[in-house]
Amino acid sequence: MFEEIIERIRQKLDVDDDVRENSLKATRKSVRLCQEAVASIQRDDFEAARKNLDECTQMLRDFDQSLRTECPEIYYKGNIMTMQQEYVEAALLLALMEGKTEIQGPEALNVSVYAYLGGLGDTVGELRRYSLRAIRQERFEQAEKCLKLMEELYDLLHTLDYPEGLLPGLRRKVDVARSLIEKTRTDLTYFQHGKDLVNKMNRLIESLDKFELKKE
Repeated sequence: MFEEIIERIRQKLDVDDDVRENSLKATRKSVRLCQEAVASIQRDDFEAARKNLDECTQMLRDFDQSLRTECPEIYYKGNIMTMQQEYVEAALLLALMEGKTEIQGPEALNVSVYAYLGGLGDTVGELRRYSLRAIRQERFEQAEKCLKLMEELYDLLHTLDYPEGLLPGLRRKVDVARSLIEKTRTDLTYFQHGKDLVNKMNRLIESLDKFELKKE
């Protein structure tokens, strides 16, 4: 009685299983490309980052065309969301560090709004990493720029007061962002004051040296 029905279901599941396996492989490659892009951005190697992101962009475009219509059950699964979030994070970080005035939205990046918001939340953490590197290199102006961007993203994401069921994980990302902002602000203030103190001490030593020379 049910043999024909089950056979049709089996055929559909066989197709979905193949698509799922391919999507998992693509997700792993895409995530790796995005992580490499982020690492390049942290080294100010924007050209290498763009190369990785260009490859990832094509992969996302292919998935959008094939999966969204043919296998929506798989398209909206967690691994595709992960792929898109990693891509958003890398793409937005690159745009911000290059000083772009117009930032791409989810439509331009060809991702869901949910993945976009998740990637936006993760960008705060990468901005902190960049700011810490700038602080170590005494590029305080660049570090302050990162801090302001972190604050801007937090202020925007904080307004999205929707249930966890609609935006899973976003509230936690917002809480983490607030904590990272406070830590970054403290680090920046501490090192700026430390640098000022060192400069004052050096000037004092120079003055004392000159005074000693005059006495001689």
